[in-house]
Amino acid sequence: MWQGERRQRIRALLETFGSVSVERLAQEFSVSHESIRRDLVAMEQDGSLRRVHGGAVGLTAEQDASYGARSTVRLKEKRAIAQAAMALIKSGQTLFLDGGTTTAALAEELKSVPELNILTNSLDVATTMASTQQRMGSRVFLLGGVIVHEPPETGGPSTINDIYRFKADLALLSPFGVDINGGATNFFEHTAEIARAMVANAACVVLIADHSKIGVTSRFRFCELDRVSAIVTDRKAKTLPALAALSSTVERVIVAHT
Repeated sequence: MWQGERRQRIRALLETFGSVSVERLAQEFSVSHESIRRDLVAMEQDGSLRRVHGGAVGLTAEQDASYGARSTVRLKEKRAIAQAAMALIKSGQTLFLDGGTTTAALAEELKSVPELNILTNSLDVATTMASTQQRMGSRVFLLGGVIVHEPPETGGPSTINDIYRFKADLALLSPFGVDINGGATNFFEHTAEIARAMVANAACVVLIADHSKIGVTSRFRFCELDRVSAIVTDRKAKTLPALAALSSTVERVIVAHT
């Protein structure tokens, strides 16, 4: 079977089953595991799938799901990650928070910390934090730019320019994936550009990512691992070999226990 035919067949399998394993594909096509991995890397780069440990999953469901729907997926894990990330945050700090459902969960926890300066392009984060800023003495800056409704955030060149006006103690970012070889990546170029600008203007970078993001790479890299001070994830990630690999490279890995 030619390479193009093989990849077309992989797409068909993903449409039917939602996920595929390297082992199964190698057996079905009678090719090496390395050939399949090269196929999956190329297909991820063209937006056909998302690689996970041992195989790949389709992107259709993830891309079609609304922000509201995504906010209910792995909600327990996101809340646990948000609570664990609080160990890194102190009163008086200036924080970058990008858009996403995990950073929205973190904002709920940040309401209890006084005198924070929150810099965000997320409408949800800004609204959550603004509700308590007078009582807690915090300040919230919604980064300028065009409002995007899915997810609800600001974006575009104006947002990037606004980020460069500030310097933050921490950038707390929710990547599409984080991997020992791929670094921190996002699926969409515009979200990667925002995250990249926040990384460039923060003293420390913290990745908040549930277990489904560990060992995953996507299309646009925004941060190398040597720039990451900490990764905060949930306990389901403890069984992943990819997390052990990340622990040997990143300064600190925090696993939420609840």
